[in-house]
Amino acid sequence: MTSRLEQVRDAVLSHPFHAACELQLETAADGKAELRFPVNSFTGNPQGALHGGILYALMDVACFFAVMTLLEAHEHAVSIEVNTSVLRAARPGEQVRLNSHVDRRGRTLAAMRCEAHAIDADGKSRLIATGNVTKSILVTPEPA
Repeated sequence: MTSRLEQVRDAVLSHPFHAACELQLETAADGKAELRFPVNSFTGNPQGALHGGILYALMDVACFFAVMTLLEAHEHAVSIEVNTSVLRAARPGEQVRLNSHVDRRGRTLAAMRCEAHAIDADGKSRLIATGNVTKSILVTPEPA
């Protein structure tokens, strides 16, 4: 039997955009998640550095995985606000690690934070962006 996390993970990561970004889920549990993806020709901008729009989108996905670990089977979360501050560039060939966590999960809203770190070939990490995501918690009605 497949767990809910596995079902959601497979559906989210197989989305064509996420697959093209080579997005990988490292861990997700207890309101936290860690994801990774490379800076390559797809995720880079015309100058080769990480594209800010890709970063924005994937930080939102990282927060989704964090909150998903706290949801019941009949609940789903959708973004209503995403803010990202890019602090510095990530270069071609680097990996980007996204660490997200839920600050507060209420009945109808969840507030999350995410940090993005670029990891160079030597394993050295540097903070490249921070973000905040608010998601609305939707309840699926039970069948009649």
